[in-house]
Amino acid sequence: MYKAYHRAPELSSVEHRTAESIEARLTELGIEHFRSGGTGVVGLLTNGEGPVVGFRADTDGLPIAEATASTTPAPPPTLCPTAARRPQCMAAATTLT
Repeated sequence: MYKAYHRAPELSSVEHRTAESIEARLTELGIEHFRSGGTGVVGLLTNGEGPVVGFRADTDGLPIAEATASTTPAPPPTLCPTAARRPQCMAAATTLT
């Protein structure tokens, strides 16, 4: 998931592919979800009464050249470091279901 987001960044408010992939994964996990603000996705995990915990991840990226010491060039465009946050939130959702 990280590599897919890293290779195909979407700018703020036009993260349609990203939102669709998040919705697809939440559906696979059986997690209720809805859109918020056009391209935002909210997943709802319920477990009766009690405290509420929220996880959040940015879904937009910046098409920037990646500076690396590797001899293998990174495939342009690449994303800013926030690309890791989406898979982390999805891993939490997977663990909690």
